[in-house]
Amino acid sequence: MAGTNNFLPLMLDLSGRKIVIFGGGSVGERKAELFCGCADTVVVSLEFSERLQELGASGQVRLLRLDLSAAADFELKEIISGAFLVIPATSSSELNRKITDIAGESDILINQVDALGNVVIPSVIKRGDLVIGISTLGHSPAVSKYTRMQIEGVITPAYSYMIRLQDELRSYLKLHVKEQRKRKALLWKVLESEMVWNGFSESYEKAAENAYSIISDNLG
Repeated sequence: MAGTNNFLPLMLDLSGRKIVIFGGGSVGERKAELFCGCADTVVVSLEFSERLQELGASGQVRLLRLDLSAAADFELKEIISGAFLVIPATSSSELNRKITDIAGESDILINQVDALGNVVIPSVIKRGDLVIGISTLGHSPAVSKYTRMQIEGVITPAYSYMIRLQDELRSYLKLHVKEQRKRKALLWKVLESEMVWNGFSESYEKAAENAYSIISDNLG
């Protein structure tokens, strides 16, 4: 087991990566919902929740029906072959440990739902291109959830619009302002402008109008 001091938060491109989730219940469903939009997600179980069946029918995940309690080791090894990440999420701790051991033999990353594996999946907040991960490394799911609720109250959907606006302004300023330090200062003026943030409540266009007005005033 990895030491808790060795964990480092990273953003990974999972395009084309194979994620194998064992267990078709609520936990497996939650994990599949998280990964299905960015990776080749396979869920293995004898039975699947209604939502997982919907995801399977729409092609968002691949469902593999198998009685895991009776599956031989070679079958499990075959299923996880080529996987980037394995998630044992069955209702049996013994079965989860067995899957973990088999995946570990192949140096495959493991996210354990009933123990601390070598991958911790954080609680995720997404606001467009702004992604925030929250984790207590399994020590307190309640604190993790509480922290997420607090952050969600502050990080409004307007943040995704500000990212879009800042990206637009960066391109504009690169054409009109040679000095990088000045470009940075102008972007911060926009970022800290209450007028711009309030403009998003009306429309993106209104906020952008306010932002370009700030830039114009400071360039003149």
